[in-house]
This record gives sequence, C-alpha cells and structure tokens, in this order.
Amino acid sequence: MKKLVVLVSIMILAAAAAAPAGITGVAGGTSAPAATLGPYTMTPFAADPTPVYTDVTSVASPLGGVVGFSAPMSHRTVGDGWATWSNGYTGDIYWTGSATDVTMTLPAGTSAFYFYAEPDPFAVYTIVATAQDNTQISQAVDGSAGACYYGFYGTGGSFISSIAVTTPQPVDFAIGEFGIAGSPIPVPGAVLLGGIGTCLVTWLRRRRAL
Repeated sequence: MKKLVVLVSIMILAAAAAAPAGITGVAGGTSAPAATLGPYTMTPFAADPTPVYTDVTSVASPLGGVVGFSAPMSHRTVGDGWATWSNGYTGDIYWTGSATDVTMTLPAGTSAFYFYAEPDPFAVYTIVATAQDNTQISQAVDGSAGACYYGFYGTGGSFISSIAVTTPQPVDFAIGEFGIAGSPIPVPGAVLLGGIGTCLVTWLRRRRAL
C-alpha cells in the first residue's frame, strides 16, 4: 500500500508539472481568424441587433453572458460608420469615440478570446492589448484596412477575465470581430489524474474483495 501511495504521489506531481497554468497571447496580424486558438475551437459572435450609432456598454456572447466595456462604445459596422477593416470583414465594430483605452470584461469561464483592433486615423499606430495577468500583445496597426488580430488563451485551467486595450499615442480606435471559447478541454495532467483515480478505485475494490 505504501508503494502505491508513493507511486500515485509521483504521478500527480508529474501531471501538475506537465500542465503549467498561464495565459498565452497571439498576434495574428490582418489575416482572417482561424477556427481554433491554441487548443480551443472558437465561436465567432453573431450580428449585434443593437442599432448602429448606439452607444453600448456590453455585447452578448454566443456562449452566454456578455463582454462588458469599461466605457460606452459606439456601435458601428464596417461600411456604415466605420470605413475600413481587414480580411473582408464587414460586421460589427465598437468605436471608443474620443477615448484612447477600453477594458473588456469577459464572461466567467472564458478559456480563449480574440478580437481585432484598428485606429481611427488612416495611419499606422501601435495598439496594445493586456490580459489580467499582464500578458501583452503589441502590434503596429494601419488605420487603412489594417485591423489586426489579438488572441488570448488559457493553459492549465487558466481563464481570461479581462483585456485592456490602449494606444500609447493619443488616438481613438475601434475593436470588433470577436470570437470566444468557454469550457476548457481536459489538459494532459487532468486526463492522467482521472486515469490514476480510476485505477486506484479499481485496485481498492479488488483488494477488499479478496
């Protein structure tokens, strides 16, 4: 029995070491969003039914809950209130107005999230996105058809709770083209621990039956 306890302890420690927790940032440039982000299958947001030119403080997630904005954002669409974007997208965007920063609060249990950002002026400006653990993505973004992809995903059971978006230069910008993933897939350590538990229960049952 003592040998079994030692073996299980070693395997648990190995499993924990194999799946460190954290948040990973991905700078995707102007390409269209991939179907996955890290190990997660992403769900794009549906069209926002809110009238264009309305100020909003949140947008509904396709998985439940809302993405909240720290300040009112002007709802526009590409081609109606916002001139250009990238990768052929023509859907909803949210403009900061005169502000140069906004923080998005994500639904509980968000494992991965992506969005695009583009400055208002038709010139290149740096836009920085920072997750709640200070994982940061910085890209030079062209305001003329240059919206860039910013993606964050959790590892080892970590979730994304907030993302702050800002520009070092005093320029306004828009964010949009959102995608999200909810419940995390099992990490290797979790799978291993589940197998250990099953084996241990089976062994104990057999031992009691003897």
